[in-house]
Amino acid sequence: MNLYINKLLKYGLDNNLLENDDYDYAANQLLYLLKMDKFSRVKLDEPVDFFEVMDAILEYAISENIIEADIVARDNFEAKIVDTMLPRPAELNRKFYELYKKGPMTATNFFYKFSSDTNYIKTRRIAKNISYVYEGKYAPLQITINLSKPEKDPKLIALKKNDNSDDYPLCQLCMENVGFYGTAEKAPRSNHRVINLTLNREKDAWGFQYSPYAYFDEHCIVLTKEHVPMKVDNTTFAELIDFVNKFPHYTIGSNAGLPIVGGSILSHYHFQGGRYTFPIESAKVIASYKLRKVEVEVLDWPLSVIRVVGNNENAIQDMVEQIFAAWQNYSLPELDIIAQTGTPHNTVTPIVKLSGSKYHFYVVLRNNRQTESRPYGLFHPREELFHIKKENIGLIEVMGLAILPGRLKDELDLIKKCLIENIPTDKYPELEKHKTWIDSLHDEALQ
Repeated sequence: MNLYINKLLKYGLDNNLLENDDYDYAANQLLYLLKMDKFSRVKLDEPVDFFEVMDAILEYAISENIIEADIVARDNFEAKIVDTMLPRPAELNRKFYELYKKGPMTATNFFYKFSSDTNYIKTRRIAKNISYVYEGKYAPLQITINLSKPEKDPKLIALKKNDNSDDYPLCQLCMENVGFYGTAEKAPRSNHRVINLTLNREKDAWGFQYSPYAYFDEHCIVLTKEHVPMKVDNTTFAELIDFVNKFPHYTIGSNAGLPIVGGSILSHYHFQGGRYTFPIESAKVIASYKLRKVEVEVLDWPLSVIRVVGNNENAIQDMVEQIFAAWQNYSLPELDIIAQTGTPHNTVTPIVKLSGSKYHFYVVLRNNRQTESRPYGLFHPREELFHIKKENIGLIEVMGLAILPGRLKDELDLIKKCLIENIPTDKYPELEKHKTWIDSLHDEALQ
């Protein structure tokens, strides 16, 4: 084990996670965690494979009864092992903003690499995801079968919007996650770091981090340090615009603040973005209007999308606020659009990107009304499609990136087997939910 500790420390030095002055300190922290009392330095010349070294350390910890032999215990302990080499949050913030003076991209490149090198971003697991492009009617849509995270139920998501429990951390986005060891239910965050951020003159009221299970390049999360529920209002638009002013190479967006159309985390106000080109950006323009200092475009997209384009941020925000105010009170009963039934139903999913000197502000009109026949949402995917995906259609799906549940990997392989070999689907209980779909595919093949 002495060799693997040396290798891990070399990895820390090589990737600028650890400084020479902190080498002995980190070595002693590792000895404590691994219940060892001796250490000697070994000269190493070859590059270090992080996963090979970490797997060996975790197997040793299991063999010595330091941790249990399950994935949760391994993940929790791994994050703590990595944390022995990392700077404190304040030190990392100072480094980030020193680099920010050279340029926003220099700072985010550093922080993204740091988050990947520490395995906070689960690169090995993300690499197992299955991704492909579907040449759809509106644009080439991107589809990912996500093998990293479980599928969520929309009704459970709605129940958690105003979660006032005494849990600690209160939710997976709260600032108190930084340095949290982890439990059987809560993810390990010992190696987690968050950058302080000021948006819309709200000094250091925000945090900037990367998603551990990134769905796209440099998938970041921007969160309020205060645990408050999701919302969308005029301050949201100002905050999003200010973010792209500070990080012009990133797209940023917010889920809507209402259940059904509000994404998978309603309990904590946050945004998501990244350094990525989304399919919605390729949508065709079906109508365009020049209004004062901005251009307002209606896009051909599966959802109702208005794009406001211009290089004056005040004019952009003013137009977006007008659209939002009009939509909040808009009803068209013949299309089942009703703004209020005692509670508000109309909201938007806002997205902002800078293209050169021009802001592209996407306003996606959403309505979360439920009916007796459509209890999961009138404008939500129909229940007969839940065998594919049940979770809410949130910000990322709105932009044209479909995140499908990991269970589909094995289920689709079984469906293929049943169709090719003409095997009855009732042989596989997990295919019961797909039966109607499989029968239709079988009938199509016979035609």
